[in-house]
Amino acid sequence: MKRNYLFALTSLSILALSSLHAQVVNGNFETIKPNSLVSNWGMNYSIPVSIDVATGENTTDVIAYGSCMPAFVFGTTDPHSGDYAMQISNGLNMTQNQVIAAKAEIFNDATQDFPGWNAGVPLAAADQVTMLGFYYKFFPMGETDKASAELVLLDENGEEMGRASALITDAAFNYTYLYAPVQLTHQGTPAYMYIRFSMDVPDATPTFGSTLMIDDVFVNFAALSETQFETSHFGVYPTLADTEINVVRGNHSATGSYQFTITNLEGKTVQQINTELIGDNATRIDVSALPKGIYLISANGYTTKFAKK
Repeated sequence: MKRNYLFALTSLSILALSSLHAQVVNGNFETIKPNSLVSNWGMNYSIPVSIDVATGENTTDVIAYGSCMPAFVFGTTDPHSGDYAMQISNGLNMTQNQVIAAKAEIFNDATQDFPGWNAGVPLAAADQVTMLGFYYKFFPMGETDKASAELVLLDENGEEMGRASALITDAAFNYTYLYAPVQLTHQGTPAYMYIRFSMDVPDATPTFGSTLMIDDVFVNFAALSETQFETSHFGVYPTLADTEINVVRGNHSATGSYQFTITNLEGKTVQQINTELIGDNATRIDVSALPKGIYLISANGYTTKFAKK
């Protein structure tokens, strides 16, 4: 996954959660319709119908869904946070013996159950869309199953001006955070946004019943820090780091001076940092010299972890 940042991260002030979630319509998937579909998210699919030219009778293909729900995209009560998450499960066209790879994309019309022709979600000029981050579980039923996530930014003329892409290749039975920065292709002000999750991935063979669960979709780091760290002592993002990590004070810790100790999994101290955590501002820590691996970061008796890629 490319990590070439085309934006500069300065100290971030944590924004109000309501304004941040407004950028990702129902990004926490808490709005579930009476038919169990997820508001503003879905998949276009029509069941094939064959016509017998001799009799004129219609024959509808038999579809097996990969879950107990007669849908490819729906709400699940197994969330990362809140009450609901979004579940995407591959189906099977039993008549044609073809797997139907499930996918979900965001759309702006809450009155519809499916995207239809999707113009994207409008963005305000002040909206910050710098990354795609989300929590996921992945239950592949086959050896070659993969899943992908994608955010696409369009300008006012409908031309693509940047995207963020992430690939999921390994099973994840507990919620795992994944993010990808937006790679800009030209300057401008984003006017529309698409977000898609799919199990129709090149060089992969989708399997009937494979399932992807998604929750808490974010498009900037400030939104992540609000939800991830609001009840902890401090938090670190991104959890998969390239050259630096950002540390944010949680509500259980006081503003002030902190000495952070980074150790490897063998218990060896590899870095110590003295810094200030003031209010809701993030503090950057340079980890570019660390070898690839998993690390623990501790302060004031509290420990969390991150990975250096």
